[in-house]
Amino acid sequence: MQLRVTARHFDLTDSLREHVDSRSRHLKRFFDNIIDLHWVLDVDKHRHIVDLSAKVYGTVLTGRAESADMRASVDEVTEKMQTQLKKYKSRLKERDQRAVAEGKGSQSFDTEETETSEI
Repeated sequence: MQLRVTARHFDLTDSLREHVDSRSRHLKRFFDNIIDLHWVLDVDKHRHIVDLSAKVYGTVLTGRAESADMRASVDEVTEKMQTQLKKYKSRLKERDQRAVAEGKGSQSFDTEETETSEI
């Protein structure tokens, strides 16, 4: 998983960077196949805005949170992303089960029996 953190209009502190890293590892528990996480942390007057985009196989999931505290915004957007990842994972499982039920998920080989005759 590739992790990118962008800070806009403020300097990113080490403690905030560690908090973002720990929340990213926490997201990995919900879905293993996250390709890329891109965090955009922004300060606009007294609003702390966090945008998170998670690139997974087949789609990009996005979330946005805004509050008066940056850590609270990070936690809020992480909770939103957890919900999206759970929903995406259940969709994948449902789709795979339907494919298996329809016979598309696994290949079946037709076996032909050949008769041998003795001479």
